[in-house]
Amino acid sequence: MVTSPGIPRREDLLTQYRQARRLATCWIGVQVVLSLTAALLIDWLQVLQSPLVTTVVVAALVSGELFSVLRLAAVQKVEIGRLKETTRFGVYDRHRLRELVDAVLDRMEVPLPGPQVYVTADRTVNAAALRLGISGLLPRMNGIYLHRQVLHRLNPAELQDLIAHELGHYYRYPQVLHRFTEVGLVLGVLAGLAALQNFDLESYLSLLAIVGCGWAIRSVTGFLQSSPSVAIEYLCDELGAEMHGVVTSVNGLLKVGADSELQLALQQQELGNRRYGNLRAEEIVESISTAIPYGHSSREQIQQVVTDSLKRRAQQKRGLSLGGFLAHAWWGEENLAVDELVADLGKLQQLPRLDWESLLERPGEIALDESGVRALAELLEQRPDLLLFRLPEELDSVQLSHPSFRRRILYLWKNRESIEAAC
Repeated sequence: MVTSPGIPRREDLLTQYRQARRLATCWIGVQVVLSLTAALLIDWLQVLQSPLVTTVVVAALVSGELFSVLRLAAVQKVEIGRLKETTRFGVYDRHRLRELVDAVLDRMEVPLPGPQVYVTADRTVNAAALRLGISGLLPRMNGIYLHRQVLHRLNPAELQDLIAHELGHYYRYPQVLHRFTEVGLVLGVLAGLAALQNFDLESYLSLLAIVGCGWAIRSVTGFLQSSPSVAIEYLCDELGAEMHGVVTSVNGLLKVGADSELQLALQQQELGNRRYGNLRAEEIVESISTAIPYGHSSREQIQQVVTDSLKRRAQQKRGLSLGGFLAHAWWGEENLAVDELVADLGKLQQLPRLDWESLLERPGEIALDESGVRALAELLEQRPDLLLFRLPEELDSVQLSHPSFRRRILYLWKNRESIEAAC
């Protein structure tokens, strides 16, 4: 039995999630009470008599969240039931995808038809779940989002594990505050209007009070949302592994990590060599992300495709103009930030890395069997000084909402007996 120091116990994760959920529920209740109190303090006649001021206050307080919602609504996506009969993603068509999703729903005892399942054009091996309380207003936004790349890179069992993981976010371990985010928006608006009426409209104090109300609400909500996020990822990984076992899930995680590592390395390389000086940083990153081919390709093939894409985009922008000069001057500060980012990524690329690929029977094909996963877990335990992937989240000094791939794999391996029993 491989020992796993530092890997959380399932019981501790469940306790952490339950405590966080209780705190989130209490905070929602507090927000409702504060909203009612603020509503009683507001002179609604004055609000109606000052529509412009009211509109400005409301826009200032909800613009950030509204922009996020609109950005999600604009994501290019197709519900799997609306795919054309001739559309195929690797080995999958609309019927095969529906069959796989329904099997996962049945396994998790979720009544059919379950949430909407969308395919997006994203070229990363990943997926997402979205469940907002405003589903009555924007019903087509809620659902499971499968990036198209996963349909080309994951086999059916790995894909079902991924779907089960996202359904865990959707049903079993949801972020309560994220789902009811509109409660905080309502409180922010009402508190802002109350502050507006209780301070001199011509003073900076009024503005600071309005901004402060929104900031305080978002800060509390953000803290309560972030506290259980790592625990939720572990628990959803476990749900995913209950579909086909730990070995299948570990292979899926390795594919996701390897894909992320390659894309980050390409970004660092192209941002650092400055071969295309007329392209801004986000244009280079966008060109790389849209040039990555779907399906399996060697690093050399991907590098060539990315290089060709960047050359075409640079040629399209070639030529001196007043607009180009002003744009270059305007983005000067951004270039300084990019230089710092490139330097940090360059240091990351130099860190020693675990040669886990040596465990693969066929180079380039991630398909470990149980003995291979066991060997991987032992390597991870024996060499904690080596990165599994050259990614920021693999560094213990970086605190993100997701645990590192190393920890996720070791967590599954440590709990494999209970997971296999559930399978």
